[in-house]
Amino acid sequence: MKKTFLVNLGGIKSLADIPVFLFNMFNDKNIIPAKQPLRVAVSAVITACRMFGTYSIYKSKKSPIFQVTQKQKEKLKNRTNKEIEFKFSYSTPKIKKDSLNFYIPMYGFYSHTTHGKILENVKNVSAPFCIFGKFFDLIENSIKDKLTLIPNNTKTAVILSAHSLPESLAQKTKDSYRNDLEVFKKYLQKRFEKEVFLSFQSKLGPVKWFEPSTAETIKGLAKKNYEALVVVPISFVTDNTETVYEIDIEYAELAKDLQFKYFLRTECFNDSDEFIEFLAGIL
Repeated sequence: MKKTFLVNLGGIKSLADIPVFLFNMFNDKNIIPAKQPLRVAVSAVITACRMFGTYSIYKSKKSPIFQVTQKQKEKLKNRTNKEIEFKFSYSTPKIKKDSLNFYIPMYGFYSHTTHGKILENVKNVSAPFCIFGKFFDLIENSIKDKLTLIPNNTKTAVILSAHSLPESLAQKTKDSYRNDLEVFKKYLQKRFEKEVFLSFQSKLGPVKWFEPSTAETIKGLAKKNYEALVVVPISFVTDNTETVYEIDIEYAELAKDLQFKYFLRTECFNDSDEFIEFLAGIL
């Protein structure tokens, strides 16, 4: 029987998984487009540099991505009565060559860095979520829910915080990621009186990445006397360290230091009934 697989980056279940996950990710030619054996050497160096920082984050706030993906699978299976499983790009259960089954990349927007590993292994892949009107509605409603918690007379900004990419890599692969985000932001702005900003998080290393960074955006809005922030992790539909640690802890502390009255994050869709219904619609 034909199956449907949900695909995400990877689920770290223990400290021992961290170096394996990091090495597998950086050894992907879609992320570091260097030839072998150079890519292996570079991946090993980056893994060594990042490993202990990732250990610290894991001990402080574990990524729930593995557990949430399991819940997504079970709820979608119950909703559709179809065979639903999940795979990861860089950890077990790992994606493999497959020309039969259907795969759903669990990302809001296409990027060569996230979809490349999937597309080189499988043939039947769903379109990026951002092209679906119902996904737009999910994002819009999640923002509205948070805005209701802030008094109307409060000067409020909405920040779409997207995972960043190195500019050189995006140019080399002709990645549509940033343009798609800009278009999405443009149409989302039409639905809100509050100003909507696009920023980028999770930069790694000294090369130039997409700007402005989320941290610099928060600092800039403080200087413009904004009092409240609603941060939308626009790249993610499933919680991970970039949401539960980088946004919920690091950016929240920054906003507190800058004396914002309100700092709210929209929840990732995870296994919410509305998101499961959206996934069922794709099938």
